[in-house]
Amino acid sequence: MPEKLQTILFLVRHGQTDHFYSQNAQTDKQRELTELGRKQSQLIGRFLDQFSPTAIYTSPLDRCMDTAEIIQENISSKPPVKSSRALVEVYSEIPKVRQEVGERGETIFSTVLREHKGEQVVAVTHQYIIGYIVADFLGVAYQSVLCDFADIYRLVFADDILVEATQLQPAKNIP
Repeated sequence: MPEKLQTILFLVRHGQTDHFYSQNAQTDKQRELTELGRKQSQLIGRFLDQFSPTAIYTSPLDRCMDTAEIIQENISSKPPVKSSRALVEVYSEIPKVRQEVGERGETIFSTVLREHKGEQVVAVTHQYIIGYIVADFLGVAYQSVLCDFADIYRLVFADDILVEATQLQPAKNIP
């Protein structure tokens, strides 16, 4: 069987939460999914099922863990869910953020490319993490990368090189 040349990482922002981001880490960690956030997570899982992901990595914060578990429930193959501190929200001064997120992005990319070469993998994380990773790849300002609740960025790697980043919104129009 020929070796698969592409590894695909789906960066998923957690579903809608009960209140908005806070620079206070304690307050922000307490955010939970709303009913809409749970529905969004179900739709994401159904959407991702067609790609047969082999693993789901997630930030250890509750809103991401809950999103990841709901996604897993809606994928036929029930890929394992693995918590990763590299995906946790960033609570720091803006000048430091881009470097910190870049280092975390490298960590998660290295793990996925080493352990899941030729596979499709999901990573549930936060707006800042996704925004900075995609902005660095595209060479644009962070503010130009849109990432709403339950949005997905599909990252395609050819060998170890990131060659494509595409925004997907399978849960955008829930009534």
